[in-house]
Amino acid sequence: MSAIQLNIPNELDKFLPDIVKRNYGKWKERKFHGPGIIEHISETGERVFTVKAALPPNARVSVDTLEKFADIADKLGVGALRITIAGNVEFITDSLDKALKIKEELEKLGFPVGGWGGALWGINTCTAFLTCQIAVIDAPSIGKALGDALKPYFTGEEKLPAKLRVFISGCPSGCAGGTAIDIAIVGMWGAPPKIREEVLPLCMPPPKALAKIPESQVFLVQVCPTGALTLRREGEKIKLVLVGEKCINCGRCKDNCDAFDYDPKDVGAAILIGGKMANTGVGPRLARVLIPWIPANPPRYEEIVAVVKKVIDVWKTHGKPGERLADFVERIGWAKFVELVGAPKMAAQYLWWPDAARTYLTYRARGEVIFKGFRDAP
Repeated sequence: MSAIQLNIPNELDKFLPDIVKRNYGKWKERKFHGPGIIEHISETGERVFTVKAALPPNARVSVDTLEKFADIADKLGVGALRITIAGNVEFITDSLDKALKIKEELEKLGFPVGGWGGALWGINTCTAFLTCQIAVIDAPSIGKALGDALKPYFTGEEKLPAKLRVFISGCPSGCAGGTAIDIAIVGMWGAPPKIREEVLPLCMPPPKALAKIPESQVFLVQVCPTGALTLRREGEKIKLVLVGEKCINCGRCKDNCDAFDYDPKDVGAAILIGGKMANTGVGPRLARVLIPWIPANPPRYEEIVAVVKKVIDVWKTHGKPGERLADFVERIGWAKFVELVGAPKMAAQYLWWPDAARTYLTYRARGEVIFKGFRDAP
């Protein structure tokens, strides 16, 4: 028996449809034919049409649905489709008539068509509770609630100044794509964890060894990125102490030791605004914290949806055509933007922080006082 030969990676053009292969690198123009349909025109004179439809959160579909997609691609397209990084599905065909029929078939199956131009391009979520053991919030279900609320912005029924993308991450690890995006929702605990003293010894060196080990070499102390965990010696006893004001609720301690427990009432999310990856306008940038903690209440997550819709309404009302959310915030200023959105007064505590302190690793908390203020705000 001959050995199995693996050809990795495959040649780029191996699975390309013939019409795409013939015109690879020769596209010179494009036209929009309503929401979700683009015509690509080649210098050879050939044309293809792409139809885009939104998928469920985390781009998870059943085998049955994939088979229906394949049937559509074979019967009305050129036998090809792709799942995009934005969590959508795109079909390629060779005539506008077929593109319109693909749109009709997708909408019959319940998949909205749209997502180009001044519109919602997509909502990305991590897997959260589907596969992750450290998730704080159920990102896919929040994606569903937001998708339902923002559907008119995807299908073109409601216009936006420019493209809009939303990332929803179940925890501060940011697996949905980070915070270089228009709107990022990140799972956050609203207060530091409690330590179960009876379980803690299972995660620590034996007492005699602990007495000889420098604090800097104790794993649970090392794993905390802000130094919120420290050892205190009380006579002959050595105790692990959590300093709440230093805790940023990243969950790294709990990920490494089951002795750390969060209170379910503190399940919530941070909402960040005004990031992007494009080099247009003000250029690439990470999003800023608008609200460091807001409760995440299933199944419809009304509080989160309300904030996101308010942000979009302000941008839609005051933004210029073609102006991304980040460019809009830069033009009017962060303080004015917060005022227009009507964020809780607590947001003012962030205004004096420089841009560098409003991004990624430092957005997660400023201690229990700030979280409590948001949690108890009317």
